[in-house]
Amino acid sequence: MKTMYVTGYKPFELNIFKNSQPEVKYIKLFLQERLKQYAEEGLEWVIISGQLGIELWAAEAAIRLKKNYGLKLAIITPFLEHTSKWNEENQLYYQKINDSADFISTVFEQPYLGGYMFKAATEFILNNTDGTLLLYDDEREGSPKYTLHTLIDFTAENDYTMDIISLDDLSVFINDYLSNQWENG
Repeated sequence: MKTMYVTGYKPFELNIFKNSQPEVKYIKLFLQERLKQYAEEGLEWVIISGQLGIELWAAEAAIRLKKNYGLKLAIITPFLEHTSKWNEENQLYYQKINDSADFISTVFEQPYLGGYMFKAATEFILNNTDGTLLLYDDEREGSPKYTLHTLIDFTAENDYTMDIISLDDLSVFINDYLSNQWENG
């Protein structure tokens, strides 16, 4: 697998309201570990659509892995000016990640016109990647459920890798990480 779309929850869907919250550190570490495993198996590109939360945290992880694993980051937004309604802090955060991306594009060369743009962008990304890493849990519905449904339909008709991470998977990783820190600290 050479290209992977990484997506999942937005921060508020996980009760995260600041990137400085401790949960963010662990989510980024988890994503970095998972991307590192994929990079060791041949992953070259991490693709995101530029959404706050899992996508931008995965982008940070990919950027950290660039030097040692040669990962590249692509941001393919659904439409132009997709950050225009974000607060200044989030816009600056996005710009910092954007500045480190290796490829930046947009599916629709116009500002937001309707929800169909998100669906079309997801389909475009799926058609141009080899797999998806999706953080989603049936116990906590949210925006990723739409991606999940599209992904299930897509994988039924295509040779495509689907890696769905649950909140339990994330919790196990955090507990293992903290246990190792405790033992080694």
